[in-house]
Amino acid sequence: MIRLDRIDSTQSYLFSLDSEQSLREGTCVISRKQYDGRGQGQNVWECEDDKNIVFSILLQPHFLHPSEQFAITQCMSLSIVDFLACYIDGNIWIKWPNDVYVGREKICGMLIQNKLMGSLFAKSFCGIGININQKSFCVAPNPTSLALQTGMEYDIESLMDNLFKSIDNRYEQLRNDQKEALQEDYLNHLLYRNIWAEYVYKGERIKAMILGVNSFGHLIFQDESCKIHTAELKELVFTHSGFGE
Repeated sequence: MIRLDRIDSTQSYLFSLDSEQSLREGTCVISRKQYDGRGQGQNVWECEDDKNIVFSILLQPHFLHPSEQFAITQCMSLSIVDFLACYIDGNIWIKWPNDVYVGREKICGMLIQNKLMGSLFAKSFCGIGININQKSFCVAPNPTSLALQTGMEYDIESLMDNLFKSIDNRYEQLRNDQKEALQEDYLNHLLYRNIWAEYVYKGERIKAMILGVNSFGHLIFQDESCKIHTAELKELVFTHSGFGE
């Protein structure tokens, strides 16, 4: 456990540290303050000092084939669902591929970057930010936090044990080749699955129903003409509107 007072990005720090020395699986970088948190693509993670849980953890899933990379995404996102379920009753969802929502509001962002070596799945760098006590947001369009959901303030240190137990339990499930169980749990928590809603697909506003994900992590959805599509990351944009219409 590497604890930092202030850093630009725990993910960047872990990457850099890994390039300089041999790290053990489970090496985790945690920072009280992060001023340049990274998300998917050009996204940034808004984080008020000392209010949230911000960390990156190194996994070495050699037992997985490179084609099974999405299992790490399922494992880690379900870990956060399990953790939050200790404090929030139901209504916790995974917005494809790995953001965690309470209702239609985002409480956790995740950036997973994998490193392959030939046919070996060498390393997975998992950067996670969970909104805990932050109540005011300037940039995020639909944020929430544990404090906003429950009306309580939390001691972040006391939450960490439950969080890492949740990660350990799900990772052990993956290590024991329970990928089908993870897939089922992931689909059961998939935001807007089997619900008609509005999205933007390749620049065009459409109405569609999410059906699931394939083994590569591509989203499977159906449009109003009953045509089935698969979308890669960022190809389908959620608008969070048009439900059931």
